Amino acid sequence: MTEISKGWERLTRELFSHIDDALIASFRSPGPRNKFVGWDPSEPSSRHFKFLLFTTALKQSPAFFEAYKALRHRDVGNPMTVRCRGCDIDADYLAAVGEWEFLHDAHALDDVRTVVEIGAGFGRTCHTLLTLCPGIATYVIVDLDPMLALSRAYLARAMPGTPVTFVSHNDLERLDAIDPDLVINIDSFQEMLPQAIDLYMTRVVQRARRFYCKNPVGKYLPAAAGLPEPGPERVQDIFTLGYCQDVVDIFDEDALRRARDTFVKAYCPPNWRVTASKPMDLFPYFQHVLYVRDHPTRPESERA
Repeated sequence: MTEISKGWERLTRELFSHIDDALIASFRSPGPRNKFVGWDPSEPSSRHFKFLLFTTALKQSPAFFEAYKALRHRDVGNPMTVRCRGCDIDADYLAAVGEWEFLHDAHALDDVRTVVEIGAGFGRTCHTLLTLCPGIATYVIVDLDPMLALSRAYLARAMPGTPVTFVSHNDLERLDAIDPDLVINIDSFQEMLPQAIDLYMTRVVQRARRFYCKNPVGKYLPAAAGLPEPGPERVQDIFTLGYCQDVVDIFDEDALRRARDTFVKAYCPPNWRVTASKPMDLFPYFQHVLYVRDHPTRPESERA
């Protein structure tokens, strides 16, 4: 008699001892019986995310890994990582180096001296661009005051001694004094009220030569990702933010393609044009877009 493992003896006894129509109708749905490809997709662990991170990292270019290795102190904050091509890859810097690659390949960083990033989070993109782009002389972060405290503290550890200018979101005088070559917004315009985006577009973006936007292309219902409903008040708040408020099935290729077209048009400033656009590798419901204006507001010779 062939012996079976204790694990499968337990599984068959607990989950498959009674095969009936009800089981056949649902055994491949998320839940403990779904054992035939991997693991229960709704289990509370990090392995599905780590596999996503790992498989995405494996597809990156040699230039990506060369750039990634140049970034020091990526471990500040103790991120979750996977090991690939001799690097400890975390999701934040996988995204940040992907942002640098997109901008580099689109020639968005050519001759750029002053960068303004609106909503920089903890500062990963600032760290990446200032490390990989020595031609950048001035980097300005505009954000909410608590987030400025976080990015200031993080960047002081990740790249000590590198000058970065921090501007509060409600300091309109300083906003009006900024004269950027490139404006960046990553994953925050879609979390702002439209009138707040309008203000940034008018007072910051319109004075730049280039505008890089990377945000979700729409909204999705929590149930689509297996998340609990957050309550009607919070849902109503979320669905009033950003320029793109339509509900999108973020796991439907055709729906995403349509939403991307809408997103690219929605965030294009008047009289600007799109020169590059592509989905994010890790989370393809995010879209990279580069917008350019052919003629700056002031002659290049007068720009700081």
